[in-house]
Amino acid sequence: MRRCCRFCLLLSVLPIACPVAAEELFPFVISYDAPENATNVSAWLPRPAGKDGFVRVEDGRLVTDAGPIRFWGTNLCFEACFPSHAQAERLAARLARLGINCVRMHHMDARSIWGDSPNKLTIDPKQLEKLDYLIYQLKLHGVYTDINLHVSRTLGEREGFVSPEGRPNYDKGLDNFEPQMIEVQKKYARDLLTHVNPYTETSYAREPAVAMVEISNEDALFAVWGWGQLDELPEPYATTFRRLWNAWLRQKHGDTERLRKAWNVGQWPLGDEMLVNGDFQQPPAGDWALERDARTEARLSVEPAGPDGRRCLCLDVTRQGEVAWRPQLTQSGFALKKDTPYTLTCYLRSDAPRSIDVNCMMAHDPWQRLGLSASLKLDSQWKPYRQTFVAERDDENARLTFTSLKPGRYEMAEVSLRPGGIVGLASNQRLEDDSVPVLHRGQLDLTEAARHDFIDFLWDTERDYWWGLHRFLESDLGVRPLVSGTQLSYSPAHVQAALDYIDAHSYWKHPHFPGRPWDSRDWEVHNVALVNEPGGTLSGLAVRRVAGMAFTVSEYNHPAPNSYAAEGFPMIAALGGFQRWDGIFSFAYCHNADFEPRRIGSFFDIKSDTSKLAHMPACAALLVRGDVAGARKAVLAPVSAEAERKQLHETLSAWRLTAGDFGVDPRLALRHAVAMQLDGKMPDTPLPDLDDTRVFVSDTGQLRWDVSRPGAGTFIADTPRTKLFTGFVGGRTFELGEVTLAIGKTRLDWATVSMVAIDEPAKGRTGFNGPGRILIAATGWVQNRGAQLEQLPNDRVTLRNRWGDEPVLCEGVPAQIELPVAADRVRFYPLDESGNRRAAVPCGSHEGNARLELGPRHKTVWYEVEVQ
Repeated sequence: MRRCCRFCLLLSVLPIACPVAAEELFPFVISYDAPENATNVSAWLPRPAGKDGFVRVEDGRLVTDAGPIRFWGTNLCFEACFPSHAQAERLAARLARLGINCVRMHHMDARSIWGDSPNKLTIDPKQLEKLDYLIYQLKLHGVYTDINLHVSRTLGEREGFVSPEGRPNYDKGLDNFEPQMIEVQKKYARDLLTHVNPYTETSYAREPAVAMVEISNEDALFAVWGWGQLDELPEPYATTFRRLWNAWLRQKHGDTERLRKAWNVGQWPLGDEMLVNGDFQQPPAGDWALERDARTEARLSVEPAGPDGRRCLCLDVTRQGEVAWRPQLTQSGFALKKDTPYTLTCYLRSDAPRSIDVNCMMAHDPWQRLGLSASLKLDSQWKPYRQTFVAERDDENARLTFTSLKPGRYEMAEVSLRPGGIVGLASNQRLEDDSVPVLHRGQLDLTEAARHDFIDFLWDTERDYWWGLHRFLESDLGVRPLVSGTQLSYSPAHVQAALDYIDAHSYWKHPHFPGRPWDSRDWEVHNVALVNEPGGTLSGLAVRRVAGMAFTVSEYNHPAPNSYAAEGFPMIAALGGFQRWDGIFSFAYCHNADFEPRRIGSFFDIKSDTSKLAHMPACAALLVRGDVAGARKAVLAPVSAEAERKQLHETLSAWRLTAGDFGVDPRLALRHAVAMQLDGKMPDTPLPDLDDTRVFVSDTGQLRWDVSRPGAGTFIADTPRTKLFTGFVGGRTFELGEVTLAIGKTRLDWATVSMVAIDEPAKGRTGFNGPGRILIAATGWVQNRGAQLEQLPNDRVTLRNRWGDEPVLCEGVPAQIELPVAADRVRFYPLDESGNRRAAVPCGSHEGNARLELGPRHKTVWYEVEVQ
């Protein structure tokens, strides 16, 4: 019998396309089959999940009766939440071997949980039984569950809801105030959470192995209104929204006359024209500029085809440019004054229903927006458009831009930009008959008092929704697991902070679709490494944490086919441990019932991504086992309720409510813990100034992010039991405490190497001078066989629909690792796809230290070291 790695994983492998010949790579698909006699990462997890009581929050940390707990989690989506019994058993075992100890059940409500039911109101008992068995198997393997309630259900006529056209995607935002939709959400929660799982003999409301319940994913009235998705609500929903608004106004102001007195202060009539040749009486050249690039195909003309025979500018786009915003039509050279209102009016139409974007921004570096950013819906009929905005800053050289112009014909006439345009309450608008209209995101032409009232109305409406459903779950249904509302930044911090914990999402270089959304043939990924951009998405998450509250990141990924994707999970695990985050969830493990493919077939699924799965043990060690020490110092941004409301009044957006928007440089998260202090208490000491820092070292000394070499960044985690390197090599040798790492030439001069000490070190020993075992993973280029990566301008790539065939092919990373032990104490084994030991290979010696030689000749991405 072969000896095997007693610490191993069950995986499948990732494909990404590459510019190198396939024969230079080797097949390596991490197997679902367990290694023989394996002692693995699942030993770090509680058995079974929930045996130590419910997960709860104490002193801002997740704990059970056994003490603090952290989650290294993943997502299952759609049909993946409803596997067969045999699939559930293999899946639960594999996730535990990977070190995953929580699974977020996501997108169940889109279609899968309803099964053969006649509508989306009645859960199919056959589907529910499959979910029950999966959660039971997860519990047996020490894996907790996070249940999502509303994610992607859209309610139609079969559920009693009319007019699906014009409603927001998945009824998000609308479901925050529409009474019958709220009742439907309560029914689903009651049906699912009070159901008794026959295998655990416990309802999900009282199941200790259910760690969390999330009310609604990426859903908030502030966010959806801010995207303009409520501006054209169909009936009866528009009337419901308006009546709620008028009722709120009556409660605050009493009657129409008092409202008129408050709102009419600050009216501002329209001033002089600021644009040149907006009526297109002259050729556009010189006044209007059509921005193109080498790929763009577009032309301008002027024709007498506008409303009432007026002249109009015609823009025919045959092909978009190398970036999605080209072509774009601009006029620049006018000045804006901070806090001054401006009104854009025009007539627009297109040859087919389309949306275009219009904005006002700087005509110079740093090209920041100046207050106007709107999406306009066009069709074949001439329509007038009016956009009023308030300038966010002074600027002497601003520009107006029409952009996001997909192939087709666009026509515009009578384009005008003038200061002013602010009005109060119109003479025919009265509270007594509910006729005061809802403020549209694209028409901010009301006085400051009116705008502030509407923002306060949104805040109060969100509060009532989230806090009300939280009370319903806990009081009416008796839900014991922790409850969150939605992700921070979709909704204001002070609203979400009233629930049990804070959650956030982020992706490094999410796929972009220049044409039709989610077009499998027309997409691109920005193929750059996070390690070259200090902080990046990780600092962006850190500034969303609320001091004194548990914090999770329930979606994170570096989507395929990013060539550097292996860096993502180890980096967020290391920084999350340093920041003392309570949970991080990869998105996603699987989106369907095909759990064991031998190729990468999508942007997000990691089930067959070797470059990501191979480092999962290191991620679990860094976060769950607690190998990374927590920050010694915290940098807090005071964000009182008053400060939050002032920021909302000015920006009209919850996305601007982070520690970074209240004075904290996000990069400080690479040195210290970072969070928002919601009591508004000012810090005792001034905030540190990073200036032009190029090397960031955590205050524990364990994390080092170095961008001192342009384009060749590195990230190192150096802890007693886990070592991590990811980044660009550049001929350098890296000291990770007592371990030395030298990486040879790889395809990209880039690699990710993790080293995990499996066993508890003996007294006086570290994890790397033994005795004990060490798991090493080393990944570089990974792709599917036959994948055809297409290089696009500006570091962008695509596979279109040419993802390639099985199996996954991997690059063997050449490296030397020196351990602080004598060579005769070391046994060194390459591992096969299941984690079994292959034949031992000789271990060299250098200055008394054992030297391990990794390389392509071993045709593996992981190795086991046994120190005697």
